[in-house]
Amino acid sequence: MNDLDQRIDQTLRERAEGSVDTDRLLTVAVSQGRARIRRRRTVAGIVLGVVAVLGAGAAIGPVKLPESGPGVVLPGPGLPADPVVRVLPPRADGVPGAAARPDRVGADPDVLHFGFAPDGPRYLSWSVQSGVEMARLDVGGRTVTLELAASADALPRRAQGLPALVPELVKDGVFDGSVSHAEGPYGVMVWLRHWQPAPGVYARASVNGADERDLFDVAAALRLDQAHRCGGPLRLTALPAGTQISRCEVTVAPFPAAFGVQMVVSGPTPGGIQVELQYATSITDSRTGGNRTIGGKLALIDSQSGKFELLGFPKAHLTADFGWPVQGYTEDDAAVVLGGAQVAEHLDQPTTW
Repeated sequence: MNDLDQRIDQTLRERAEGSVDTDRLLTVAVSQGRARIRRRRTVAGIVLGVVAVLGAGAAIGPVKLPESGPGVVLPGPGLPADPVVRVLPPRADGVPGAAARPDRVGADPDVLHFGFAPDGPRYLSWSVQSGVEMARLDVGGRTVTLELAASADALPRRAQGLPALVPELVKDGVFDGSVSHAEGPYGVMVWLRHWQPAPGVYARASVNGADERDLFDVAAALRLDQAHRCGGPLRLTALPAGTQISRCEVTVAPFPAAFGVQMVVSGPTPGGIQVELQYATSITDSRTGGNRTIGGKLALIDSQSGKFELLGFPKAHLTADFGWPVQGYTEDDAAVVLGGAQVAEHLDQPTTW
């Protein structure tokens, strides 16, 4: 068991009500993570950030975990799917949805070109990266992973919602609404559907369960006549010359207890600046001492790790990790990003984002 496994194991044991089959939880989580090496740094950063802030104070009660056993499907990504508070990404006013501009799907990492009906599924997380817009959704306690792209080639070879040990279900060029399936871990069936919800828009969805009905429920609730901002309560309005936002991911599954936002700023230089906003009701420390100022605001930098934090956000940490020289960016670059960061005033009120 590595350090990551131990931290997750410890947190689960401390927060769980009753017994927890941690071996099973860790096995599934680790196997899925190893199959997605390119995504692991992003997802692990957000999830571990949420785990860290959940464990930072005593303001949060025990997290309810699903019972273990062969017939139980775990929610992803490693977070409870129990209905808590419904969080929606804020609308991007004036931006056309995927139906009107299918070519823009996945082209702007700060925009989701889709949404759902008011009575549709609850978001667990959403993201935009590498030409793909994705959402993990809670549908009656089961997790459906939806991916949208402007071309079939833009979708990763392996669907994001598939467990690592499941046989390959992706079909080349088949987006006719058909559903494929295979037996997953512990005998739970895995279902995968490919379809085109609008001309020029390619969709793929997966779910673990007894049948494929959740895939059709998500498709029925999908709306392509709207657009939303990926960053939620965080906007980056200033970037170093020659860079752009290349990745955005938001995890809201445990809200209102916590949520995490991660955005990556990159350019021709290898690496990137990883910007994170971590909010949790358990955060009690209010740092008042810094060793830098950015735009008149106190900031704290750890020169050895290359992490910059802008202070002054109640129950939240806003950081920029430039990791110089490994990441290829400098303290000045990180200061530019943090200096232009706009954070919603009421982080506990998603409707105001």
